Amino acid sequence: MSINLHFLPLAKLKVMLSGLIFLSSAAFAATGEELSKNVMLENAEWHAYSAKSEQLKALDKAALAAEVKALGLSEPKLPEYTKEFGFEPKQADEWFKSAEGERIMGIILSFQTPSGGWSKRTDMSKTARQKGQAFGVEENYVPTFDNNATSTQLQLLAQAYRVTKNKVYLSAFERGVKLIVDAQYPNGGWPQNYPIVGGYHDHITYNDNLMKQLMELLYNINTGKSEFSFTSKKLRKQTQATYEKGLACIKKTQVVTNGQLTIWGAQHDRVTLAPVKARNFEMASLSSNESAHIMSFLMDIDKPDADTIKAVHAAAKWFTENKVLGQRWSRTDLALQPDSEAPPMWSRFYEIGTNKPIFGDRDGSIYYSVAQVSEERRKGYAWYSTAANKILEKYKTWAEKYPTKP
Repeated sequence: MSINLHFLPLAKLKVMLSGLIFLSSAAFAATGEELSKNVMLENAEWHAYSAKSEQLKALDKAALAAEVKALGLSEPKLPEYTKEFGFEPKQADEWFKSAEGERIMGIILSFQTPSGGWSKRTDMSKTARQKGQAFGVEENYVPTFDNNATSTQLQLLAQAYRVTKNKVYLSAFERGVKLIVDAQYPNGGWPQNYPIVGGYHDHITYNDNLMKQLMELLYNINTGKSEFSFTSKKLRKQTQATYEKGLACIKKTQVVTNGQLTIWGAQHDRVTLAPVKARNFEMASLSSNESAHIMSFLMDIDKPDADTIKAVHAAAKWFTENKVLGQRWSRTDLALQPDSEAPPMWSRFYEIGTNKPIFGDRDGSIYYSVAQVSEERRKGYAWYSTAANKILEKYKTWAEKYPTKP
């Protein structure tokens, strides 16, 4: 459950903030007066953030409600469901000039919400959105950054504009980028959905590489890379500032236990920055899969600063020390199976403080063995991963360039 700082008395805020282990070292060093100023500034920023979110939420709802009313419908019609978006996100330049390319891009444009984003699991390959039709199949994900939604559409729009110079694509692209900028929390993180909808969706979200995808997009925009060579100086400057705030958030949310940097959670509280649970079987924990990709992202940074280098080395150390060796797992197995030739793997979740693998169930139960998880969740979730092996190989080369300082 998130804590709304702006509804707490300042005196209580000071006491609460002084005890948070996830505050930056700069906050600890601040005098009482400096801390008060920082809290007041954050207080105003959070109020402004909430107001903007509510404004955009009202915009989306009003637009759809007007269409539904005009058509005499009792509720919006739902678009067709698909696992992703129905279209191929990687296209050659020539495709955007073809009839098929223009057709798909037209559908994508039709599903952009008034606020500027897109939804997930919504088919955008067959027919354009009709009036009175919802912008997505899942109400709580309209729009969202989950499952690469919004970032995927913006990537295509950028390429489409670069190739065709159609300003309709440019306008939609700039509106979508503005949504990402507006969606960033004052501390640099992003929620799963924006406008925010409540619940675990409002946590700072690393799950499914959500924040990594947004950060990579922002970096490509602010550096004018490939598809984004057309972007204005103003937009590049804005996205650079947003990117830098996001990078600072990544470093602030790296979990410290027993005085040592470890890795990251899949979700972090948007105020305290502590790891938090999402669904019942996704506990507050260290998350190996998301952390491996965060580590990879940090290694891709040109000229990393000392804190970034330190973060990468610490994560690599944690992964090296917490391998699961000599065992394999598949969703059809009741438990881990001995296999001397199996590659190292990692549990999806680790208990904070002990680094013991932990596993959850839909009823909120937490276990130390995957064999104790219900059959439905055991077979329906990726409890182990070998993804970090590739990242650790990448780290070997990176570490030669940026060795640990004595």
